[in-house]
Amino acid sequence: MKKIIVLLMPLIVMFNSCGENGVESESQPGRRDYVWTVDTINPGNESLYLVRIWGTSANDVWSIGVSSWSATSIWHYNGKQWRCDYIPRYVQPTAIWGISNQIWLGNGNSTIWKYDRFQWSRFGEYKVVGFDQVVINYFDGTSNDNIYAIGGTYINNSNNYKAILIHFNGADWSFVSIPETKVGLETVAIEIKSGVLVMSGTVYDPSGYVAKIYCWDGNELKELLSGSGWSFVTKLCDEIFATLSSKIYKYSNKQLILWKDNSGTGIDGNIICGRSRNDFFIGSNNGITHYNGTDFTTIYQSSLTVQRGITFENDVFFIGTNYSNGKNYIIHGQLK
Repeated sequence: MKKIIVLLMPLIVMFNSCGENGVESESQPGRRDYVWTVDTINPGNESLYLVRIWGTSANDVWSIGVSSWSATSIWHYNGKQWRCDYIPRYVQPTAIWGISNQIWLGNGNSTIWKYDRFQWSRFGEYKVVGFDQVVINYFDGTSNDNIYAIGGTYINNSNNYKAILIHFNGADWSFVSIPETKVGLETVAIEIKSGVLVMSGTVYDPSGYVAKIYCWDGNELKELLSGSGWSFVTKLCDEIFATLSSKIYKYSNKQLILWKDNSGTGIDGNIICGRSRNDFFIGSNNGITHYNGTDFTTIYQSSLTVQRGITFENDVFFIGTNYSNGKNYIIHGQLK
């Protein structure tokens, strides 16, 4: 089987525990008394790179990735163990997200799949004229009939690509006309009150990757930030934050305002996931670092690369990758 390698940015997905008016009170710091367990994801002799994690509860979590055999690319946790169904499908999973009884799977082969709580089925193929493939990297939405998918469309074996934005109206997915922009979009968060999309992406420059942050209000694609490295946007409760290198910015009214500067502290990763501005997890040099509204502390030390996660009321799940041996792990924290 031919292996297709897709360059992916880590995904940040979370469930929010919001206070009144959707914003967690500054007086409610996030707890740190977790009990940790680690599960090994074993695809047998197949190579697997887990890239996304999403779920409805601590007993219903999905993790997906690019595998040398499609039958081992979709994994599910039922509260007791991680399993895949070993059913081959025409998938190269790059994004997963759901709402109500619908779960959507974005792929690196121009397809979108849907899970209806019983089985996965291909919903459709979406291509751009003049380009070879569409890669979908992230979903966000506000209802069953208002969901967005973002990513890029590419010409194989070239440096020709551009951003894509696709919208689901409850019946079908269709491309949104946005200004042609040479960037691969990777994360998106919808501001609830305005409907504005805040998106991060990367320009694949030969001299080094250039991170970008944009907002889209339906008419204007406005660049908010540019710099070397990787950038993410993350929704914490109903607030949107952007991270780049050691700096955290808060989105407000089509602007990014510097919120935290962690330069020189070793905290130079992106926000992985979180429940609020006082309870989130961020990448660092030593493992998983937590912010409780007052300070940053490494609460789980690990040599694994940890860049993707999801939180629930009392649980948090992270994907941990060992790049030296190609193994994938799920780090599970439960509050006491």
